[in-house]
Amino acid sequence: NLKNRDWAFKNVGYGPANPEEPEDFWQIRAKEWATNEKNAKTMKCGNCSAFIQTPEMMKCIVDGIQGEESDNETYANEVVASAELGYCELFEFKCAADRTCSAWLVGGPITKAMMNLTIWSNYEYFDKR
Repeated sequence: NLKNRDWAFKNVGYGPANPEEPEDFWQIRAKEWATNEKNAKTMKCGNCSAFIQTPEMMKCIVDGIQGEESDNETYANEVVASAELGYCELFEFKCAADRTCSAWLVGGPITKAMMNLTIWSNYEYFDKR
C-alpha cells in the first residue's frame, strides 16, 4: 500500500501531501487540467470513479488497519471515517477522499458491489470484441 501510494505521489501528482495546507497544489492541478483553481478543487478522490467505497472494500480497509487487535483495542473505524478512506482501483492503494491525482475520473465514488459481467455482455460494445 505505501509503496503504491509513494509511487502515486511521485508519478501522478497524488496530493496534496497535507490537504489542510495545500500550498500551490491546486494551482498546478488547475493548469494541468486546463481549468480554474476553484473547479480543480472539486475534482477529488472522493468523487473519482476509481475511488472504491463498497461495503466489502470498507471492511477490507478497516480490517487491514485493525490487524490482530480486537474491536475493543482499535480505532480503525474512526481512522477510516476521519480520513474518508477508500481504495484507488487505478493505483492499488487506500487513499483519502480529500486528495486527488492526475488520473482523476468523473463519476465516483463507487459505493455498490461490482456489476455482474454477464449483464454487460448484452451491450453491443462488448459483442464487437
